[in-house]
Amino acid sequence: MQLPDVNAASDVYEKHTDHFQGAAEGWADAETLTDAQRAAIVEAGAVVSSAADVLAGAVVVERAARRAATKLRARYGIRDVILDLRIMAVSDALMNGPAMRSRSNPIYKHVFQEGSAGEITEAKLREEPELAERILERFAGVEDFPAKAAAQAGLKEALEKSFTIRDALDAAEMAQNKAGDSEIQGRLAVRAALEKAYGMLRAAFPGQRKLVESFFLRRERSAKKGAGESGGEGDEG
Repeated sequence: MQLPDVNAASDVYEKHTDHFQGAAEGWADAETLTDAQRAAIVEAGAVVSSAADVLAGAVVVERAARRAATKLRARYGIRDVILDLRIMAVSDALMNGPAMRSRSNPIYKHVFQEGSAGEITEAKLREEPELAERILERFAGVEDFPAKAAAQAGLKEALEKSFTIRDALDAAEMAQNKAGDSEIQGRLAVRAALEKAYGMLRAAFPGQRKLVESFFLRRERSAKKGAGESGGEGDEG
């Protein structure tokens, strides 16, 4: 018996369980079998089918979780672009207002303590909202001037939406990781089920190894050596 490689993808595992189930169906009406042997095949088939169903469900959940996380990463990327624009708007408002066109002005330096607006917008995606939040808090303390209210409101709204999407993304990525772990466990369960079924069939068909092996998909052999290379041992039977 050959089991699917432990690191193989789920569709490889599904090929093995599909092959087993097909073989079980093929032997179901074989006139050469006894009723006891047919019962053993049904029992072994149930073991494999149960594990296959669990894996199939885990695959569906993992795929859905992965797609949801991918969509949220895209949405969070859009929120980052908008947050950048709102940070730049605060910078422009200060530059055209109390900072008097100078980034060295104490008011500007107080609001943008971690760096210029351009430097802040180049921060890591997940770190930028906290930087923007600190900018917003300091900007709120600046004495009112004509462009302040609009710039402040714009950054506040963008920041709230960034936090909301980031929280959703964190939850989605956690769900994706959990679903991935469940899928891996599903694969391991299929391996265990195939091994158990093999033992059951060997017990039901003593001395009939070829019949038992017919239930198990054989992995494809690696490419043979080229004609110009020195020969080795022959293929195993």
